[in-house]
Amino acid sequence: MPIVDWDRYFLSVMPFSTHNYLKGNPEIVITEVNYLRHLYRETFRYTSAWSMQIGKRYEDIYQDFVRDLIGKKSKSPRWKDCSSATTNRMAYAAGSLYVRNFFNKEAKKTTMDMIDDLQEAFSAMLVQNDWMDQGTKKVAQEKASAMLRLIGYPDFILDDEELDNWFRDLNVEDTDTYSQMVEKSIRWGINFAYNRLLEPVKRDEFSTNAAVVNAFYSSIKNAIMFPAGILQAPFFDAEFPKSLNYGGIGAVIGHEITHGFDDQGSQFDKDGNLKNWWDGATREKFEERTQCIIDQYAAQIVPGTSGLHLNGKLTQGENIADNGGVKQAYKAYKRYLEKNGAEATIPGLEKYTNDQMFFIGYAQTWCNKMTPEATVRLILTDPHAPGMFRVNVVLQNQPEFSHAFSCPPDAKMNPPKRCVVWQDFFHFIYH
Repeated sequence: MPIVDWDRYFLSVMPFSTHNYLKGNPEIVITEVNYLRHLYRETFRYTSAWSMQIGKRYEDIYQDFVRDLIGKKSKSPRWKDCSSATTNRMAYAAGSLYVRNFFNKEAKKTTMDMIDDLQEAFSAMLVQNDWMDQGTKKVAQEKASAMLRLIGYPDFILDDEELDNWFRDLNVEDTDTYSQMVEKSIRWGINFAYNRLLEPVKRDEFSTNAAVVNAFYSSIKNAIMFPAGILQAPFFDAEFPKSLNYGGIGAVIGHEITHGFDDQGSQFDKDGNLKNWWDGATREKFEERTQCIIDQYAAQIVPGTSGLHLNGKLTQGENIADNGGVKQAYKAYKRYLEKNGAEATIPGLEKYTNDQMFFIGYAQTWCNKMTPEATVRLILTDPHAPGMFRVNVVLQNQPEFSHAFSCPPDAKMNPPKRCVVWQDFFHFIYH
């Protein structure tokens, strides 16, 4: 956009403390060029995000839009909107409240132990891998070993003085209106981000709300992150049988580790640099296997959508991670049993073996119910497949599953052809 005087623009919006940085003509990486090209269209998204702040009339219009978009017929209660706004803009403060009141600190250590098990399982899978050359395999091992772990929460959020210092420049008065509070918090966040340009990158920074029920992998940090919010049922509980914990949070851990080696993460090295570390022939074999995943998911028809198919290309990274994550978690669970002995069956569920409970534990984490509108929107825009496919297609690709449930050769869950990117010795026995 040559009509914009960018130097003048940034000097006007950035804090004075950062002006010398800008005048030094720094090199800027623009990750969203298309955003600038479609700026007019994006203006609508910006104004819709402010709907709750600019009055009931606009909020009602926005709610009509949401109803048509995702089929949500009732508006969220006001307290929930305000709570979400606060936690989004003051994530560390909200995370501190959650951790102090609800998080079992022992879960942090148990999760670290499970990550050890999952990383050992992934390393073993690399050793047994038959399509990677030794040089690429060695670099992959180094990347897996160098993966940073960010678990639970950043320690400073439990220190009142440090937490207050973090928000020291955010000054909100009792007399402020809601929109003024929002505007101040946005301005504070922008100035904070600009001032960070003067500081070195902190690879070990815990950059999300500890109360979030999600998990993350960062390619540029080569780091996995598991906030305290996901270290609870149904994914994890210290009192759960290991079969359920490995099938739950274990598969999530494996999923995030595998992201370091999916279609996108595989383009970055162990230090988070964009670098091709693959042998050419090995890369071709990798892409053959990922194409199998793409085609397999693209063939899936979503119920209740008039024949709409999944977007195999859009979802390939998450699908690779789902498939690899379950395989790693199962392998880690079997290694745990080798070291510690067999588990007792679960009271009331004695008809299921512990291997079967592992897969049931994995499947139940994806139980959900979506409106038809939300389902269509997810398929068209989201890199994640709907939950039913994250269970059924993933487990069709696991020979360990069909073995555990004694599926006959012609069963739907025991197909003659499986798509496998990351495999282990079990795959060769039961494929």
